[in-house]
Amino acid sequence: MSPILKSTSSQWVLQVALDVPVSVSNTGVFDYAPCEVEWSSPDDWLGRAVLVSFGRQQVVGWVVGHAAQTDVPADKLKAISAVLAFVPRADGMWLQLIRFMARYYQRGLGEVALPALPTALRTASQFQEVDGRLSLGVGKQAWKKWQAMSVAPAPLSLSAGLLLSEEQERVLAQLTQAAQAPRQSPQLLFGITGSGKTEIYLQYLAGVLANHPDAQVLVLVPEINLTPQFYARLTARFGDDAVVSLHSKLNESTRLVNFWRASSGHARVILGTRLSILTQLPNLAAIVVDEEHDSSYRQQEGVRYSARDVAIYRAHQLNIPIILGSATPSLETWHAAQTGKYGLHILRQRAISGAKPPAVQLVDTNKTIMMDGLSTALRSVIDKTLAAGKTSLLFQNRRGYAPVLYCGHCGAVNDCTACSAHMVYHQTTRLLHCHHCGTQKRVPKACASCGNADLLPVGQGTQRLEETVQNHWKAARVRRIDADITRKKGQLETQLADIAAGEVDIIIGTQMLAKGHDWPNLTTVGVLDVDGGLFAQDYRAPERLFAQLQQVIGRAGRGQHAGHVIIQTTFPEHPLWRHILAHDYESFAADELAVRAQLGLPPFAAHALLQVAAPRIKDALEFANAARTAALNIIDEHGFDTLTINAAVPMQMMRKNAQERAQLLIESPQRSKLQAFLPHWQAALTQLKSRLTWFVEVDPAEI
Repeated sequence: MSPILKSTSSQWVLQVALDVPVSVSNTGVFDYAPCEVEWSSPDDWLGRAVLVSFGRQQVVGWVVGHAAQTDVPADKLKAISAVLAFVPRADGMWLQLIRFMARYYQRGLGEVALPALPTALRTASQFQEVDGRLSLGVGKQAWKKWQAMSVAPAPLSLSAGLLLSEEQERVLAQLTQAAQAPRQSPQLLFGITGSGKTEIYLQYLAGVLANHPDAQVLVLVPEINLTPQFYARLTARFGDDAVVSLHSKLNESTRLVNFWRASSGHARVILGTRLSILTQLPNLAAIVVDEEHDSSYRQQEGVRYSARDVAIYRAHQLNIPIILGSATPSLETWHAAQTGKYGLHILRQRAISGAKPPAVQLVDTNKTIMMDGLSTALRSVIDKTLAAGKTSLLFQNRRGYAPVLYCGHCGAVNDCTACSAHMVYHQTTRLLHCHHCGTQKRVPKACASCGNADLLPVGQGTQRLEETVQNHWKAARVRRIDADITRKKGQLETQLADIAAGEVDIIIGTQMLAKGHDWPNLTTVGVLDVDGGLFAQDYRAPERLFAQLQQVIGRAGRGQHAGHVIIQTTFPEHPLWRHILAHDYESFAADELAVRAQLGLPPFAAHALLQVAAPRIKDALEFANAARTAALNIIDEHGFDTLTINAAVPMQMMRKNAQERAQLLIESPQRSKLQAFLPHWQAALTQLKSRLTWFVEVDPAEI
C-alpha cells in the first residue's frame, strides 16, 4: 500500500497528462499542485503515475512536466490526491517516446500514455483508501507476485539453439556484426516462408541477453493467435521465468503481473502484440518485429499509431538494434532497404534441407466444373492428400455461412441498418451478423419487400465450406478455425495442438491460419474467393493481397514432403498472378513501387486523413469542407505550398454504426512539411467547435 498524501503549498505546479481528447485540451495536460511527499525537487515527480480529481471524478494521470507558474486561479488549482506506487516510475526516455507519439499522431499525451497501463492500474476506482493508505484491488496471487519484485530475478538460463543452415549462419553473422555499429539502423530480414527466420531471431536475441546481464528484448507479433506457438519456443529457449507475454486477451490479473515483471526489469524476454511497444522496459537492448508488413500493427481505435513505426523510433531513440522480419515486407520497408536506409539480409532457401516452396497452380473457374465452390482439380488433389495421410488447408477469408441472404423473387438482400454493408448469415446461430458494427438479428421468415418465404444464401463463408467438405469427404477429420470458433480462452491453442499432432485431415480457416504456423504434415493448400482483392479501390490492396497469398501458400510443404497449392480465380490474366506463381516478391515490389512513384503515393509521399462522422452525410461533408477551407488558409498564411488538399468526399463505406462518414485527404511529398502543418490545422479544427465526431489519422492504413 502507498500512503494518502496531503496537499502542500509550493512555488511550482505539476503538469499531469490525462486520457482526454485533444478537443478538450490541445495537449491533454493539466496543472495540479503537488502534495506532501518525501522529495522536494519538482524533477522527482517526473514520470510518476498519480491519482487526481478531474471534474467530479478521480482519474489516473502521468506527471510529465512542471512549471514555475500556472494560468489556473489559486482557488481553482487542485492538488494531486496520491502517488501510485504500484506503477513503476517512467524514465525520461519513455516520456520522450510518448511526446513523440503525441506530436506525430496529433493526439494528447494522456491519450497515448494511459492506455499503455493494464486496466487495473489506469482505473481510479481500483484504488481504495484502507487505514489511511492506498490499496489496489487485485487478487492475493497478484499481490504475492508484486511483493516478489523486491527480490532480484534469477540468472538467465539459455538452452542450445537448433543447427543452422549455411545461409542462416551467414545472415546471423551479418545481423550480429550490424549490431556492433556505433549508430544503429533497422535491419530487414527478408526470407521466404519456411526459411527459418524465427530461429535466427532466437539465436540473435540469445547473444544479446548473454552479453548484457540485465538486458531485456522485445519481440512483436501482429496477432494474438501467433503468441502460443512463439511463446512456447521462447520459453523452451530462455526458460519460463524469463519470458512474459502482453496482449489484450490475457485475464486482468495475468496482464497486470506480466506488466509489473516487464516494467520492473524482472522479465528478460517480452512477447507482445502492438500495445506492448508502449510498455516501460528499463533495460531494453533489442527489438524484433515479426511479420513487419502486417496491417494488424496499425491501431484502429483511439490513437491510430503503427506499432512497427513506433518500434523503429524507439530503437533509434535508444540506439539499439531492431530487426524487421517478413517474407513480404511492406513497400515502405522494402524501399528503405533498397535505398540503403535499412540493412538488408536475405534468406532464399527453406531451412529444412531439401524442402522447397510449393508448386502453385492457377485454376480458371470459368473453364472448369465447380461443385459447391470447389474445382475438379482441387477436389482431386485433396483426394490424393487424404490417401497419403497428409493434411490439407482450405483458405476462405470470410467467416459465417453466406455473405448474403437473398430473395429469389424480388432480389432484395438483408442489409445492416447501421452500416453500408450486407448482413452475413451464420447458420450455427441462425442469426444475421454485421461484421462491422456487431449488430445481430434473427433470420426473417419472409422477404420484407415482397413476402416471399424462399430466402437463399448466396456465396460461401467458412461455415458453408465446412458443411460442403464434411458432405464430400465423410470419413475425413475436418476442423474449422475462425473467430467464431476460437472466442473462448484456450480454444485456439487446443485446435492448433490437434493440427500439430496430425489429428486433422482438412483444415478450413481464415487469415488466422495464414501466417506463423509450422505444420510439417500440411502439404496441400486451396485458396478460395480472393478475387475481390484484385480490384479493391484502396491503393494498398495489391500489396495486402500479395502478402496474404504468399503467407498462406507458405504453409504448404514446410517439411520433407512437397507442397501443392491451388488458387481458384475468375481472372487468371491478372498481372498479380505472374508474381505469385513465381514466388517473386522482388519483381512485384519493383512494379508496385514504380506505380506509386508515378502517382506520388507512399513511400514517395506522406498522407494525413481527416475522418468525420455525423447522423447525416450532409453535416459530415459540411464539416470536412470547412476543414478544407481552414487548411487552405493555413497554407496561404504559413507558405506550406507543397501540400495538396483534396476535395471532401464520402468514405468508401459511407455508413457505419449509424453514422454517415466523410473524409478529406492531405498529401505532401515531404513528411517534415506535413508534420509542420498538422498542429496548425489541428488547432483550427478545434476552433470550429463542432459536436461531430472527427479525428486526423497520420499515415492512414486505408484511403
